[in-house]
Amino acid sequence: MPQAKLLNPDHRMFQMVHLISEYSWCSMHHELCRVCNALDEDDFVLAGRLLNRTVGLGEFPVQTVRLLQESFSQASFLSMRDVLMPESTGLDSPGRRNLRRVCTAVWRAFEAALERHGVGHRDLIEELGRLEAPAPGERLAVLAEVRNGIHLLDCKTMEWNQLHLRLVRSLIGGHPAARPGDGSATPAEPLSMRGAPISGLERLAEHSLFPGLWRAVDETYQRTSRLAAEGAN
Repeated sequence: MPQAKLLNPDHRMFQMVHLISEYSWCSMHHELCRVCNALDEDDFVLAGRLLNRTVGLGEFPVQTVRLLQESFSQASFLSMRDVLMPESTGLDSPGRRNLRRVCTAVWRAFEAALERHGVGHRDLIEELGRLEAPAPGERLAVLAEVRNGIHLLDCKTMEWNQLHLRLVRSLIGGHPAARPGDGSATPAEPLSMRGAPISGLERLAEHSLFPGLWRAVDETYQRTSRLAAEGAN
């Protein structure tokens, strides 16, 4: 966009943040397609390496949101908001939508690999926590690293979600601390650039691309707690 068409001096940074984020998500999508192929071919070392690269790429969108949070003023944003394009929100990004889709494919490929090799999530969790010999077979070790890469990727995307929520609260409003605690009438809730109440973003802040990952975490905790209780008796 030519300099003369900028809405205010901060408009260029706002554009740059969205472009960097979009390119990063597109690159992450590309690498995760490669992860799917590597898992299908039982090349778990490559799959783990590509997942590590994807997590690193995910740091770019996180840092751009942090930059906005630390240096963008509410007054500047509100002066631009009404004339910004609707897709100026990161939640409407095609890159984000495609990332969600490819992560579903990655999880299917990962679970198929576990089934082919007779490995369960608990096996991988225990392998990652192993502190001493005997060393397992190579396949279990590399599959555990793949699972860890998926875990780190999900945490990175959640970090973006949570930072984005804090940014929106800083620029538009809707923080829970502003809600009346004395039973008085609640003022009209601020609306996001998508026209939805800000409170709706609170649910998205903990959205997971790999729900099965967290179910396995809960199941492992419940099993460990049950065995500890049985041992105490």
